[in-house]
Amino acid sequence: MSSLTLLGTGTCQIEFERRASSVLLELDGMPILFDCGHGIVQRLLEAGFQHNEVDHIVVSHFHPDHVSDLIPFLQAGAWSRRNPRGSDLHIYGPEGLRELIDGFMNVFGPSGLQQPSYSICVHEVTGEQFSIGPYRFDSISLPPAGNRGLRFEWKGKRYALTGDSNFHEQEIAFLRHVDLAIIDAGHIEDDEIVQLAVASQAKTIVCSHLYREINAPRLQVLAEKTGYTGTIIVGRDLMSFVLH
Repeated sequence: MSSLTLLGTGTCQIEFERRASSVLLELDGMPILFDCGHGIVQRLLEAGFQHNEVDHIVVSHFHPDHVSDLIPFLQAGAWSRRNPRGSDLHIYGPEGLRELIDGFMNVFGPSGLQQPSYSICVHEVTGEQFSIGPYRFDSISLPPAGNRGLRFEWKGKRYALTGDSNFHEQEIAFLRHVDLAIIDAGHIEDDEIVQLAVASQAKTIVCSHLYREINAPRLQVLAEKTGYTGTIIVGRDLMSFVLH
């Protein structure tokens, strides 16, 4: 099975209905976690995965609402009595990722977050492409947060996840003609979402990383009036899309 599930569509705000921004990819049964902010280890359970079944985590950038649940994720792998980790964990992200993980180890002690029976493998992504097993991903810088968006192709369709991003030409290029885009809608205004939709012509745009309520039908009408032919929707936690 292959799918894309929004584990968290929120931000640093503490809310009942939304956890921090995170997306779970399942590619031919391999789970890959994109960002790991607060509340995400619980959302994994709700999505049907134990933490020790996830061997690959991609970090877009180092804001706390994108990385804070790495700590309980790592601790559970090391000390859970029901589901201890038995396989290596690979973490991918921008330059500075090694410093972040080493910082966690220094604070909690290596044995607090890792056991000798497996390795935590840190991969700092410096180019615009990297691989996880047989799958290849684009890793594109999207200012201003030092953020790296994730884009990939699956069965002839293209998918893109922005993490944090403002509205700019780099984001338009990143999303141009993708089939499904999960965008940071919290750092851009309604008119910028409309402009992004029209300029990129992404077939489906899912507004995530939400600081405010967004009226998707209203934005849809505005976008269609200026030439958009796709669909704008508002994401919610545990919303899932099957990848055909």
